[in-house]
Amino acid sequence: MNLKKIHFYLHTFCRYFLATMILSYAFAKILGTQFTSQPSTYDQPIGSLSGFNLTWYYYGYSFWYGVFIAISQIASSLLLFFRKTTRVGVVLFLSFMVNILLVDYAYDIQGAKGMATIMTLMAVFIFLSEYPLFIKYFLTEPPLFKDTERPNWVNKINKVKWVYIALVFIGLFFGLSTLKSKFMANNQFYGTWRNADTTAIYKNFNFEVANTFQIKGNYNIDKITNGQYTFTDNFITLKTFSKEYQKFLDNDNTNEALNPDTTKMIMLLSGKYQLNKNELVIQNDSIKIILKKIR
Repeated sequence: MNLKKIHFYLHTFCRYFLATMILSYAFAKILGTQFTSQPSTYDQPIGSLSGFNLTWYYYGYSFWYGVFIAISQIASSLLLFFRKTTRVGVVLFLSFMVNILLVDYAYDIQGAKGMATIMTLMAVFIFLSEYPLFIKYFLTEPPLFKDTERPNWVNKINKVKWVYIALVFIGLFFGLSTLKSKFMANNQFYGTWRNADTTAIYKNFNFEVANTFQIKGNYNIDKITNGQYTFTDNFITLKTFSKEYQKFLDNDNTNEALNPDTTKMIMLLSGKYQLNKNELVIQNDSIKIILKKIR
């Protein structure tokens, strides 16, 4: 058994198979047979979309982005067809194929996972067929600038980079953790609550990060109002912007919407509250609102 000859045949088959298959996916994106959502998808609540519909809608939102992916796939296909450019082609191919594989499994894209797995394994086989060359190029070859080519003072403080790297990792992690706890922490109200009174205009209360809220109508789609809320152990207050100021924010081109003037807020609702697991009751002298948590 001539293993080298078998390797040659298998290597060639994988190259041509991958180049042909990825070309078909590229043309599908350009012609609009991939990343195309059906009309019924657009009117469904985002929480009801399957992983497939969500992925297809997201990637199909921008046509030129799909075309860019298609061009990358066409380029890798052309490179894989020729032996001299196979190395560049397989690196380019893996750069997007691994991501496709992860998306297929993470979002449960039925019917695509099998082929994506096969194509990824084939590409890994081509890549590993010359692994000594890649190890030499990426790891053992000298870096672009040798020690003798760098200023002496740079070489003397070279070890400082280890301190810098540690500070970057620790500083960014704890810094972002602090920002999250301060501005994006989830309190006991966080989530979507549905009004038990089906005749009410305010049907869905969305309590969100940074003590903000949105109130919407049917199917949690029709926006009614939004604002900020404060609370104590048993009292909650919801404030919103006046209609005139909210209209200004909706049409603002000065980025004031990112930091609105809270002095222009007006009272929307206030009262004592009772929170029992998935039920929130807000009550004052004139109204009583019973909310059921749906997520």
